[in-house]
Amino acid sequence: MGTISHDHAKLNLDTIAEAIRTLVEANPSIKVKSIIAEIQSRFNYIVSYRKAWLAKQKYVAKVFGDWEVSYQTLPVWLKAMTVNMPRSHVQIKMLPVYRESEEAQGVRVLHYVFWSFYPCIVAFRHCKPLVQVDGTHLYDKYKGTLLIAVT
Repeated sequence: MGTISHDHAKLNLDTIAEAIRTLVEANPSIKVKSIIAEIQSRFNYIVSYRKAWLAKQKYVAKVFGDWEVSYQTLPVWLKAMTVNMPRSHVQIKMLPVYRESEEAQGVRVLHYVFWSFYPCIVAFRHCKPLVQVDGTHLYDKYKGTLLIAVT
């Protein structure tokens, strides 16, 4: 029996996400093409790349939590780090969100996070003075530039 090259109406994101559950749990960075091949072998339909990608993102968010939750828990994790590793340095800056020149109440956006472990701070005195800075542009959902400094 040949494969049908269009999506089936009942083959929605929830169905695909449940079908790839074991694959994503075993390897969260699984390629979307592998997901398409798995759906093709199980249901005899070829789903679009977008539909397979969205199903993967949906299941990853279900298992590991979505990005918004991760950003909300970041200050808690950084606080726990400083409690368990005294004298480590953590600095986090959040910016307000403006809608039509008015600040949105209770909405903050992550601007930057800096942390350094205390042993690294102490050991820095014994290092050669070398700082390497690298950056990458962020696209799609998260705009801006991600800068990383290594010393």
